Amino acid sequence: MHAFLTTVNPELVEGLDTLHIIPETSIGIDEVRQIQFFLSRKPISSDHHTVIIHQAHLLTLPAQHALLKTLEEPPGNSLIYLVTSTPDSLLPTILSRVQIITTPYMSHKSNTTYMTYTSDLLKKLQEQEFTRESALKLLDDLEYLIHDMVNNSPLRPPLNLRGGSEGALYKTIADTRRYLKANCNLKLCLAHLALGLQNC
Repeated sequence: MHAFLTTVNPELVEGLDTLHIIPETSIGIDEVRQIQFFLSRKPISSDHHTVIIHQAHLLTLPAQHALLKTLEEPPGNSLIYLVTSTPDSLLPTILSRVQIITTPYMSHKSNTTYMTYTSDLLKKLQEQEFTRESALKLLDDLEYLIHDMVNNSPLRPPLNLRGGSEGALYKTIADTRRYLKANCNLKLCLAHLALGLQNC
């Protein structure tokens, strides 16, 4: 078995041997048991199982401990992806048992891939229903991603991420956070964020 930690969803072929865990609020013991049961059976249409845990930072502490057992005693030929933009929220014992994948967005291979990320984010802003709290969490996740990109890349960051007069993206996030905390209209705050991202 191989386990990976990545910031974006892997591009995988869908099928009977792929399990997606997509949380609404959190990922608990029941979901980890579902993963364990899924991995215990033989693959149907391929030679291995694939599990993608979306928003892995929403794993509860008991669920992380239960998942740790699966990572320590791998069931045959399987792939497990933990997708999160905040790996620090996972137990160090889990992080020590996974391989961290550097995504195109983190390695700055091109501005095009970053713009693809921005385009996906704009689409999510339009499709999802946000509360004020979840919108603030989105800003935190985006800021964490950008901060990590700037600090961990040996290359020059894309777009306006270099601070000073070019720190428009940081300013957009900071302004949107300030408007949300000042109780401004939620949809207008998100529209401000979307327009700011488009113009960066």
